[in-house]
Amino acid sequence: MTGFFYAINHPDHQDAAQCIDGDRLVTRKELCSDGALLAANLPSYKRIAVHCQSARLFTIALMAIWQRGSQVVLPATPKPAYLEDIKEQFDLFLDDAEIEKRLRENKPSNLDMHIEYPAAINCIAVFFTSGSTGTPKPIIKTLAQIEAEISVQDPLWSPHIPEGARIIGLVSQQHIYGLIFRVIWPVMTGRVFTADPAPFWEMMQGNLKAGDVLITSPAHLKNLHPGLADAPQPSLIFSSGGPLDYDAAQATHRMLGTYPIEVYGSTETGGIAYRQQTSGQADWIPLPGVETRLNDQGCLAVKAPHIAGVEWYQLEDRASIDQQTGQFRLLGRADRIVKVEGKRVSLSSVERRLATSELVADAIVMIPNEDDHRLGAIVVLTQAGKQQHREIGAFRLGRLLRREIAKFEDDAALPQRWRFVDDIPTDSQGKRPLHLLSAVFAKKSTEPEVLETFKTDDHAQLKLKLNDDLIYFAGHFPGMPILPGVAQLHWAVSYASSVFGLSETTREITQLKFRKPIHPGNIVTLDIRLDASGQRVKFQYSSDDQGNLSSGVLKYDGDAA
Repeated sequence: MTGFFYAINHPDHQDAAQCIDGDRLVTRKELCSDGALLAANLPSYKRIAVHCQSARLFTIALMAIWQRGSQVVLPATPKPAYLEDIKEQFDLFLDDAEIEKRLRENKPSNLDMHIEYPAAINCIAVFFTSGSTGTPKPIIKTLAQIEAEISVQDPLWSPHIPEGARIIGLVSQQHIYGLIFRVIWPVMTGRVFTADPAPFWEMMQGNLKAGDVLITSPAHLKNLHPGLADAPQPSLIFSSGGPLDYDAAQATHRMLGTYPIEVYGSTETGGIAYRQQTSGQADWIPLPGVETRLNDQGCLAVKAPHIAGVEWYQLEDRASIDQQTGQFRLLGRADRIVKVEGKRVSLSSVERRLATSELVADAIVMIPNEDDHRLGAIVVLTQAGKQQHREIGAFRLGRLLRREIAKFEDDAALPQRWRFVDDIPTDSQGKRPLHLLSAVFAKKSTEPEVLETFKTDDHAQLKLKLNDDLIYFAGHFPGMPILPGVAQLHWAVSYASSVFGLSETTREITQLKFRKPIHPGNIVTLDIRLDASGQRVKFQYSSDDQGNLSSGVLKYDGDAA
């Protein structure tokens, strides 16, 4: 197997297809030509940042920047606030639109296609991970390191891939896993890869062919689309970014006919090990040439030819190792970096973003439950925050704070569970132990999740999601929980009060009808209408699949009818 530049520029293979862009097959010659064209029109900056949706344009930019002798800087997200955070790390930013513009508008007529391609050791890519303080931390990798890792991994997978199979990417190439599996590996092995982003199954399942290779994440495999049951079966499915749930691995096998190959590693190390969960006790198998050991704290350390700069690289993952086979099991993180939906999230970084809000006095961010990998935030509010809490409620306040964090962080770093407290729990030593913090989330919720709102002067609609942790479902009834009528009345009165400024006390409730039960997980619409007198409110709960669920009329003092 040859290197990246040698493979894509081989004179005997220039007419071979390398990439599918929409309905068009793009040859190696076209990619090389566009790479040379872009290189000729780039300024001589040392560091050029790239963030692309299209893997075709991304590949062109990689070649062009490395041909110019510049470093490729790969931001984790194109969010303006994030780019502002790392602005000292690059001199020029290229996205899809800017690359297309430069290719379209600056075409030289006498472009010299006889280019001296750089040595892999001189081709530098800079990635970013969340450091212990939450500040994006640059990680330098060379193309030589990446090629060395691929030379280790390819013999494991290629025998299982049929001729003509394509590499279908559902993950971004901005991170090391996506870069290797979506772009560099296909080029080095001559396999066609897809250019279009396909973060959701619906965007690619109609184009899947038997034997294709899927590059996915745990988030994709935990949310399989039902239509995949009728799709052609892939030869291999890769997953990386975090451990995959056993149930998701089994569901993937049932639906797509193969167990996912999970690749364990980090930006700093590259790939370390792999596994397929054919049983409930599947250990991680080190890649060929990878050595493992534990430090005094029980955390994994690794050594391999494709990990440069240190003899042993120390990780923050706790593990147990089988001394006979070298295989290991992961036992959780020892630092404050977690994996959410396959993405690395710094809890410290999210807390730092929250702390900048005038509404927040203190905050702790965590995963409250190992069986539920949603982020949770425990927040102590300032006086301004408490006022907002009184005016808009807990759900909308959580959404407001999520929007603030979203200016800097990816969606995976946005807490989905919020608890607003007077003080963050501490023990007798003033520490904040996990069991006390988790207990805050163990308390049952008393409010539904408001998904959408619509309001005029006399009419409002609220789309409500009834999560399983609502206190009203507990014990009503065992084995078949339903939402009690008293809870439905309470919410109707409460929302009528907040929306129309009415009293929390009604004089009378009439025409009350409970037609169909409401269960945990249901999404319902609460429709409330204020009549012309301003003293009477009609309410109705309904759902798209069951229609009218319950209804009634709330009467207030002054209504003589």
